[in-house]
Amino acid sequence: MKLMVTGIGGVGGYVASVLCAAYSDVTLIARGPRKEALLKKGLVLHSDVFGEHTAFPAVTDDPSTAGIQDMIFVCVKNYSLADALTAILPCVSRHTVVVLILNGVDHSAAAKKILPKCPIVDTTIYITSAYEADFSIRQSGTFARLFIGSDDKEAAQRAYDVLNCEGLTCRLSDDITAEIWNKYITNCAYNVITSYYEGTIGYVFSQPKGKEEFRALLDEAYAVGKALGIALSPTLPEEIYDRVMRQKNKDVSSSLARDIMQGRQSELETFSGYLVKTADELHIPVPFSAHCYHTILQRLQHTAT
Repeated sequence: MKLMVTGIGGVGGYVASVLCAAYSDVTLIARGPRKEALLKKGLVLHSDVFGEHTAFPAVTDDPSTAGIQDMIFVCVKNYSLADALTAILPCVSRHTVVVLILNGVDHSAAAKKILPKCPIVDTTIYITSAYEADFSIRQSGTFARLFIGSDDKEAAQRAYDVLNCEGLTCRLSDDITAEIWNKYITNCAYNVITSYYEGTIGYVFSQPKGKEEFRALLDEAYAVGKALGIALSPTLPEEIYDRVMRQKNKDVSSSLARDIMQGRQSELETFSGYLVKTADELHIPVPFSAHCYHTILQRLQHTAT
């Protein structure tokens, strides 16, 4: 079994670590300082779930040298998806399963345009994981859960069989689109509100309207999902709101907020821009989502100038 992982950040690095522990032929795609760190120190994981682990898989910045793969895991940010998929084209045959482990809701359609002849498997992952300054991976918390699904049931089963190993709790889903939207709605509120306030979720909730605004973002994202015909539970916004309210550690922000505050390229368009534009096309009012999106966008444009 020849496996490849592209996007060795917090999520991709964790998935790659788990795969390296279970399989012998894993190739990582990395460039620049990350590639050098992986070659010198290996793929280093510090995990509450999986423990301490270091692996020395093959690492390349030229996927074409790795040959045809049985399965490729794409764990990049959405803004890098097209480039990542184009880069792995020499590694893909019609039998190669491409597994997408990304944020957002529109990446599967984008992938099928670039890779129309090979099976695409979609997922949504629940994990707290990030890469550190030395490119080691830090996973915190007691869970790493992955939902897996595809129109191609055989491909989904193949992905499940590979991923369902120590370090990941996997579940096959009959409606992966709904699972993806369940998480997306959370992200459209959690990531956006922490970016809007540039603080932790605890800081957000300490503001006069913070809790009310968080709930408004949930309701607006939910309304867009329902308008698109996604099979969402009628109590989903309330369930997400209650879960976050009960969250013990509120001294945490989000990947979007961290990227924005640290001046890195961000997934603002994934978590906010896509939702606002889709709502406009559907004539669904999302006033606070639009306000947050345009406010954050103006800040970024001001910083850039």
